[in-house]
Amino acid sequence: MKSFSSRIRTSHYDGLNGENPPVKIISPMKDRKKIIILYPGASPHAEKHPQMEKLGLVLAQNGYKVFIPRIPPLKSLDISIINVNWFICFYKWLIEVQQFEPDDIIMAGISYGGGLMLKSLLEIEKTSKPPKMLMTYGTYADAKSTLDFLLTGQIFNQGTHYKITPHEWGLIVIVKNFLMNLDLDWDTTGVLEVLKLQIEGENNDRDKILSKLPKFQKDIANSIIKGKAIKEVKLLCNAIMENESTALYELSPKYWCHKINQKVFIFHGANDSMIPFTESMILNENLPNSDLLISYIYEHNEISTKRGTLYKLNEFIRMLHFFSKFYYYNEN
Repeated sequence: MKSFSSRIRTSHYDGLNGENPPVKIISPMKDRKKIIILYPGASPHAEKHPQMEKLGLVLAQNGYKVFIPRIPPLKSLDISIINVNWFICFYKWLIEVQQFEPDDIIMAGISYGGGLMLKSLLEIEKTSKPPKMLMTYGTYADAKSTLDFLLTGQIFNQGTHYKITPHEWGLIVIVKNFLMNLDLDWDTTGVLEVLKLQIEGENNDRDKILSKLPKFQKDIANSIIKGKAIKEVKLLCNAIMENESTALYELSPKYWCHKINQKVFIFHGANDSMIPFTESMILNENLPNSDLLISYIYEHNEISTKRGTLYKLNEFIRMLHFFSKFYYYNEN
């Protein structure tokens, strides 16, 4: 990895509304004129997320030039449809300004960014030549079933029941985006401020605001930031689902991804605590041209250390087969 330090640089691209956000560029040792865009998920770390860079380095070692653009709304944990315009904007910047050929480009979306990327492709096809293929990593298919998991930790797959403790980040993202739109008989400002400070890592300021909230609001805020939904939080989330039904339909690939003709490679960790692996299974069922790998040693951010050596070896063989198909398809 150290040998790549001089090949990682940060530039800027022509964004929306006159903005010039940064883009991290990781160059391969030998330039094969193959490009991968890594669209991030909802994270304040954006293009600086260490796992994004780690993935980018692996891809660069396989000869790809990797671009990790900052998507400003996602950096602020805004998962609304506005991100689609940003995804399209960056893709067009690569083609029109950087003069890359669409056939040499792969679009890859991580977590929440995966669903938004699929949506952006449908818009790209209306005005531009689309990229050769796509990849999703740990993304969702249906906002409702994803939220159900975040509230309960329950996963049902082919008659088998799984229980995984949900990552608190997922619930924070959902409530942060939609709580303000509910017509409630209490002011949500304090709870939203607590979530904002939690996101920013300002724990002292967060606790000061928490201490001043009425007890029921304090219980709601604590429940959300701990990722353990109490009854009141579940009721709020059910109200969000009803109130935002149109917006969540637009954001849920399950309902429109059958229109995507490009090849899509789908990768998901079975132990993912942010978005359940069954979401990628739904994607695979509804996409016309896709390959799916559910890895039983990958979590949302890293390799699980809870499996034995032989088990891991078998999983790495499965991954090798999956990514061999990925590389072969790209080359041909």
